[in-house]
This record gives sequence, structure tokens and C-alpha cells, in this order.
Amino acid sequence: MSNKTSGKDTKSAAGRISPKTTNNIFIGILIILTFLLYGNTIRNHYSLDDYHIAKNNPDFEQGISAIPRIFTTMYASENGLNFGYRPLVRTSFAIEFQFFGKRPYVSHFINIIFYLIAVLMLYKILRRLLRDFHYFLPFIIALLFLAHPIHTEVVASLKNRDELFVLIFCLLALDQAIKYADTLNKKHIYWAMAMIGLSFLSKPTTAAFFFIIPISLYFFTNLEMKKIVRLTAVIGLIAIIVAFVPFLYLPKFSRPMSLMENPLAVEGGLMNHIAYAGFTLMYYLKLLVFPHPLRYYYGYNMFPDINFSNIWVILGIILHIGLLIYAIMLLKRKHILSYAILVYFISIAMFSNLVRPAPGIIAERFLLIPSIGFSIVIAYFLYWLFWQNPAAQKANFYKLTGVVFITIIILIPYSAKTFIRNTHWRTEMTLYRADMPHLYNSVKGNELYANEIMKGVNRELAKPVNVLKFIEPRVKEAIKHWERAAEIQPDFYQAYRNLGIVYNRIYKDHDTAIYYFNKVLEHKPDDPMTLFNLGLAYEGKQEIARAIDYLEQSLALDPKAINTRSRLANILYGIGEFERAVALNQEIMEIAPNESLPYVNLGNYFIFQRDTLSGIRFYERAVELGAPPDASYYLSMYYRMKGETEKADYYRRIAENQQKKLSEQ
Repeated sequence: MSNKTSGKDTKSAAGRISPKTTNNIFIGILIILTFLLYGNTIRNHYSLDDYHIAKNNPDFEQGISAIPRIFTTMYASENGLNFGYRPLVRTSFAIEFQFFGKRPYVSHFINIIFYLIAVLMLYKILRRLLRDFHYFLPFIIALLFLAHPIHTEVVASLKNRDELFVLIFCLLALDQAIKYADTLNKKHIYWAMAMIGLSFLSKPTTAAFFFIIPISLYFFTNLEMKKIVRLTAVIGLIAIIVAFVPFLYLPKFSRPMSLMENPLAVEGGLMNHIAYAGFTLMYYLKLLVFPHPLRYYYGYNMFPDINFSNIWVILGIILHIGLLIYAIMLLKRKHILSYAILVYFISIAMFSNLVRPAPGIIAERFLLIPSIGFSIVIAYFLYWLFWQNPAAQKANFYKLTGVVFITIIILIPYSAKTFIRNTHWRTEMTLYRADMPHLYNSVKGNELYANEIMKGVNRELAKPVNVLKFIEPRVKEAIKHWERAAEIQPDFYQAYRNLGIVYNRIYKDHDTAIYYFNKVLEHKPDDPMTLFNLGLAYEGKQEIARAIDYLEQSLALDPKAINTRSRLANILYGIGEFERAVALNQEIMEIAPNESLPYVNLGNYFIFQRDTLSGIRFYERAVELGAPPDASYYLSMYYRMKGETEKADYYRRIAENQQKKLSEQ
């Protein structure tokens, strides 16, 4: 298309301002906008998996000294299961904690910096890839990417720092590959290999860039195809080494997926995968176009009836096959739309549920890289909306003004949504409360919200004075959501167990509790925790023989259970079996030498037996091991009655400090 302009055309801003100055202005805008949109995340606390990855992780508390261990252990381990290998991300938290400690606002600020680096790297690469296009185009693409609300999960959730690392290192690898294409200097190949290696040490989703790098070189450089293939092979080789060698010495990877996460985990099959892929791709496209509502989790049963009778499935399959055909048709012409569509397809493919189930069915963080392709398409069509060829080096002033105006019109709601969504991530409760209206059909959504409500209730119950009528509305709200989770998934035994605990502990409705505990045993007959709770329920009913029977059954399944052994000991003491009670507490001391519970129990026993001196000795040992405040308060009162003021004040201070810590939790 001709670059000639009419008499009404004006010189572009680049004609009046040097390209370098224009570029610096654009970079300044990107920096300012990043902090304007995401600066409010600095006030946020930990949420969701942040607690496992960033807060309650003993490795990170060791700081830099933990790095060797980090590189020889899995990303996360829980209940005997090992998840992934992402040492670089874990190392970033260890270094951070070395200098700043556990301060979530510091972690969130660092996440913003990483996001800004990703945005600036993207803009830099786009300027090179699109150097034959209008100079505004890379900037508009970067703006759309920066402001898109779909990225709030990645930036606001510290756990998702791995996604940011993948994008940053992959963009650095692409940058080096482009420099090799432009200069044929082999040092850039080595740098590209190094960046891909670092990306793989952040998260395996790096694999998408094995294809994005070569197609970028094909579309926007003059590098020979054989050199592109050779470069891709070399990068692939280093990636394979980095990805698989650690598993020669790491524990076995185990990441089983449940129905609650994705129905394909239990009802796979080619046709089911195709149907889910059609629906998933259509829903992801919907989120990119209209990012509302946003959810921290999806999972079962957010999308019932995903099959070929679902119109979204059919539309998703037809639309995406059509887009793929269109991209292939434009491939030889090296058309920018072909490139954008292929980038989108390549980066979203592994999360489409086509080959394997994706955790949660859908996750907004998976759209971080695919949104680059989407932003390119939108920016391209903004030019064509005003009959302006984006490949033209110069632009009609009025047409360009129209492009800028519509871009701003898009950015305003996107920015507002991003800013507001960041506040939802302030705490776990604010997040769950904000999303719950959109998670009515999600098993996990209902469960997590109910659990979080009960955390607050338990804090109230732990206080010296609590009034049930003030916390009962929250208890009823939690019950409603556990009941909803069980309604959606009748074999979801965790909901029944939680319901039983609430009815037993708070309402003292032992019969209802027993009903729910037996519902658990229908689905998980050898669950020691449920047998333990049945023992507590029958104890509440004063059916001591049955209580002892269930506690002994629980102990047989979990021989090292401390609470079960402690409760059984207390019941036995209550019926006069003093020696058996003492023996059980001595077993706890052997199992867990630093546990204060058996010393509190023995202190109680001896004081009730009128052997106060023995009881006091056990209490003092319990306090040394961090016993709850009651033991310290008792010691304080005891020594005050004895006239030993110094000891009384000492234990009083300990009790007050412990109570303060409990109230802050």
C-alpha cells in the first residue's frame, strides 16, 4: 500500500520529535501506567497458595543458605505428594526473605517490578519485530497487554511469580535469537540457550517458546530456514537437559488430579477431551474480549454439560479451526495476523484440555502469554477501523487520532477492572467474598469460602470471652457453602467432615455430627480423622465406651497421631484409668519430644490428684515448650498465691504475649 498522504495529512509525531525521544516517552508511559494499575497490590497480604510458596515455607526462612537445598528439592510437597520443580522462583523468595523477611508488601512490590520488566521487554521486542510498521503499533500492543485485567491473577498472586519468570526469560531468549538473526554472532545463541534454561528452571510451560521463537524469526527476519531450524534444535537440546536431568536425583513427581479439579481426570476419552478443548478455547477467547467475571478458581462443576450438545463447544471448535486455517493461508505472506494467531494457538494449546486435563479446567494465569497474540490482533484492527494501514510508516493525523482515541476507550474499562480486581486479592476473605457470587457451582470455591469463614470463627472461639449469637450468622454461612459443595459433588467427604465438626464443636448437636461423620465413612471408611471426630461426638453424648472404641480405631490407622492419643488418655483418666492415661502421654513425649500437650495433660492429672508440686513441674515444662496461655496464667496465679511475685509476673508476661499472638492470627 502506498505511503503517500493527502494535502490534509500531517507529518507524524516522529517527524517532529526524534525517534529516541518518542521511544523514551512511550517507555515512561508504560512505567507510570504499570504502577498506577498495580501499585495498590503492595497493600495486599498473602492469599491462596502464597501461604505454601511464599509464607509458610521453612526453606525460605533460611535465606540464601537454603539455595542448595532449593535446587535439590521439589517446588512443593504436601501429604506425601511432590509437585513440580521451580528452583529459580523459590530462590527469588529465599533471597528476598534474606534481606526483607516475611513482608508481603515487599513481595508484591517485587512482583510489580517483574511485571514491568516483562512489559518493557515485550515492547522492546515488538519494536524490532514490527520495525516496518507504524511506530505507534508496538506501543499500543504493549499498552493493551499491560492493562488487560486477565493478568491480575499473575501479578497479585505471589505464587504466580513463576509465570512472570517464564515470560521474562522467554522474551530474553527471543531477544537474543533475533539479535543472532540480525548479526549472525553466535554468542547470542548461547545467551538464548541460557535464557531458555533459566525459564525451564522457573516452570515447564516454557515449551511454548520452542515454537514462538522460530516463527518469530520466520516472520520478521531474513534468517535462512535451515539456520532457524538449527537454532531451534540447539535451544531445544539445552531445554531438554535442564528439564529432565534434575529428575535423575529429585523425588518422584506425583501430581494426581481429582474430579474437583477437572472431570477429565476421571472421565477422559478422546471425544471428551475434544469437547472440553472447544469449550475451553471459546471461554478463554471470551475472557480476553470481555474479562468479566474473573475468578480465582473454576474447577468442577463450574461448567456442567460440556459435551457436543453445548453450543459453546461447537462454536469454539468451528471458530478456532477457522482461525487456524486463516493463519495457515496467510503463512507464506508472513502476515502479522497469521503470526498473532499462531502465537495465541501455540501458547494456549497446552492449557486447552485437549491432550491432558488442565488444573481447574480454566485458569486466568494461563492467558499471560496468549494475550500477546490477542493484543496484536486488537491493535492491528484498531488501525484498520480507521482505514489506516498499520504497515504504513506514516499515518494520517486524523486517522491516527481515531486509533489513539479508541485505544483509550478500551484502556479505561480495562484499567478500572484491573485496579478494582487487585483490591479483591487484598486478603483471602476479600477474594473469596468477591468471587463467591460467580462460584455457586464450584465445589472448591464453596469449600474454600466456608473454610475461610470458619478460620475467623475459630479465632473468636479461642478468645477468653465469645458469644455464640454474634458468630452464629458466620457459622450458618459456612454450613450453607459446605452443604452446597456436597450437593454438587455427593462424594466430597471433606464437606461432610467439616459439617460434622461444626455441629459437634459449636452447636453440641452430637447426633447431627455423627450423621455427617458416618457420611464421610461411606466414601472413605478408613479415615482416621473422621474416626477421631466420631470418638469426640460419642464422648459428648457420654457414650464413653463407644468414644474409646472409635479413638482406638483411629489410633490403629494413624499410630503417631498426637491429638487422638491425648484425647484417649484424658477419657481414660476421667474413668479412673490413671496409669493408662499417663502411659499414653509418655508415648506422645517419645513421638514428639517438643510437644507441650502431654505435659499440660499430666499437669492437670497431678493437680486433680492433689499432687500440686508434680503438676506445677509439668506445667512449667509445658510453658517452656510453648503451651497455650492457660498454663502460664495458672502458674502466674499459683506463684502469686505463694508470694513469689517475680515468678508470677514472669509467667503473666508469657501468657499475655501468647494471647496477643493468638489475637493477631
